[in-house]
Amino acid sequence: MFHRIAGLALLTVCIGVAAEDAPAWLKSAAEATPPAYGPKVSTVELLNEEHTVVADSGKLTTTTRTAIRILASQRVDVAYYEQYDTRSGKVRDFAAWMIAPSGHVKKYGKDEILDLACAENDIYNECRRRFVSGKRDAEAGAVFGYEATVEHQSFSQQLRFHFQDSAPVLMARFQLTIPAGWELKTAAFNGAPAQPVVSGNSYTWQMEKLAWREPEPSSPSVLTIVPWVGVNLIGGAGKHAVLTWPEAAKLLAELNSDEANSGATVSEKAIALTQGAVTELDKIRAIGRFTQQVNYVSIQTNLAKGGGIRPHPAPQVLQKLYGDCKDKANLTRAMLKAVGIESYPVAIYSGDRTRISRDWPSLGPFNHAITAIRVKGDTKAPAILEHPALGKLLFFDPTDPYVPVGLLPDHEQGSLALVGAPDGDLVKVPVAPPEASTHEREVEAILGADGSLTASFVEKWNEGSFAEAISQYRGRSKDDYLKMIERRVGRSVPGAITTDIQPADDSGRFVLKAKLTSTRFAQIPNTRMIVFRAAVLRHSDSMRLTAVARTQPVVMDADAIHEKVRIAVPAEYKIDELPDPIHVVSPFGKCDLKWTQEPGFVIFERSVELPAQSVPADQYTSLRKFLDTVYGGAEQPAVLIRVK
Repeated sequence: MFHRIAGLALLTVCIGVAAEDAPAWLKSAAEATPPAYGPKVSTVELLNEEHTVVADSGKLTTTTRTAIRILASQRVDVAYYEQYDTRSGKVRDFAAWMIAPSGHVKKYGKDEILDLACAENDIYNECRRRFVSGKRDAEAGAVFGYEATVEHQSFSQQLRFHFQDSAPVLMARFQLTIPAGWELKTAAFNGAPAQPVVSGNSYTWQMEKLAWREPEPSSPSVLTIVPWVGVNLIGGAGKHAVLTWPEAAKLLAELNSDEANSGATVSEKAIALTQGAVTELDKIRAIGRFTQQVNYVSIQTNLAKGGGIRPHPAPQVLQKLYGDCKDKANLTRAMLKAVGIESYPVAIYSGDRTRISRDWPSLGPFNHAITAIRVKGDTKAPAILEHPALGKLLFFDPTDPYVPVGLLPDHEQGSLALVGAPDGDLVKVPVAPPEASTHEREVEAILGADGSLTASFVEKWNEGSFAEAISQYRGRSKDDYLKMIERRVGRSVPGAITTDIQPADDSGRFVLKAKLTSTRFAQIPNTRMIVFRAAVLRHSDSMRLTAVARTQPVVMDADAIHEKVRIAVPAEYKIDELPDPIHVVSPFGKCDLKWTQEPGFVIFERSVELPAQSVPADQYTSLRKFLDTVYGGAEQPAVLIRVK
């Protein structure tokens, strides 16, 4: 599937109709002959071009041009959208064409270009998207092209340009024209050209023949690893130019400064929520539980194009009970302020803890907002960081409805985040110890002489691992959830029939009970021997890496399981062979696997703890060996011999 980036947004799908000549730039790009690619590559970008003109006032006018050759139409959704903020920008021109292999040109008409609110509801509609799709007209050999001109005001006086996403690119070009007297401070990453070609007041960065980026499992987002340049604009309206992380922290604080004022309704609600709360942490939890349940609408931030970073006022969000991440974080701060607890806005990247570079101070790369709460010395929690200037900070994400106060979602742990305060800076948020995400499991089973198995199991998730388990349960219908559990058991036990599935959605804990039977669990190589796996249920969160080599880091979430399996063996058999115990401690985590016996029983015990981490590609071989031991070791068989 083809994905093209506009601002911070990824592309997708939709329609087409009309007939006109294509512009000269698109016809010229379409004449290029790309090299042969493998069957996995469905599109190639013939041209990826962006030209931004800066006015003396600081207003930016950006023209984007892209031409995409379709190589395999059955897998392609070629589409484009431009996101803009109505308060600080507008789309001046927006057009798209499809050149068929026959040479016929279709220009998409006004009825095929949609202007939509970013959010699915109409409660907040300042953020809008202009959208067009060529999916219906896509065929192998065709060229889809689009051009958009957008005016916007940049609060940060910064620009970024990514030369590609995952698709191969023949020509990528970023051009910037600035007023006389202005200056640039630039940075280049991942092999992008360090210096532009300068002509008068215009600066051009260009790259050619960029190869396809084949996705690898558990890798960083593609924009983390492809070439890109960042530009600071200095001059004219450059009072917000961000050159250091402390400057970025001050700007973040400024953009949030007026919106966390409580107002009477917010104060009254906060006081009501915290009645009866004994400790500071009790107050924070009461407010956090409330703001987590405020309805969430997803709106991508894009500070470079004028919006998405300033939240709506807290009283407005409370009244509507709707908000995006920064609105929910801001409401949390306002309610905490009403009960005397200080907090700060925090910018973070959700979904890729490797995304932010220390070498590029900017608000632009962040896509998510959370809160840092200043707590007293006696308050303790895994998500607390001791900041040299701001004191003890408890990081909290009110967007996640299930991760409790005191912990952060797995995908945010260990990320670089910006604390918005006069003394703020870029910090690495805490990583909870693996035991905070512990998943417990007990299995009682009876092995038949014919290789059959009858078993029951109980699984428990504590508050650290609770979020994923409960979201799987609450996010599905009952029937779909039961089918998911049946499939999970079936992947572990051949021919399994799962019954009596009983989920218990308790406060702060999730418990799952079930029974299973299988007529073909064990192998019987001859009439005197039974071979079986004592680890009846495979570790559902196991990550197996099979590739021999790796080019990208491996991004891993925290994972921990403590398990005990007790299997009754047939009376006419004795235990002949059990695997040796496995004990491994490495920088990637630790693992203990143990097989023992009691009269008539085989006992298997497993303890695995993996912290949230990002492992560089040059450590891949060691990581793969460790994970093979952790997950492959549990596959070793136990052997029974017939004695009667």
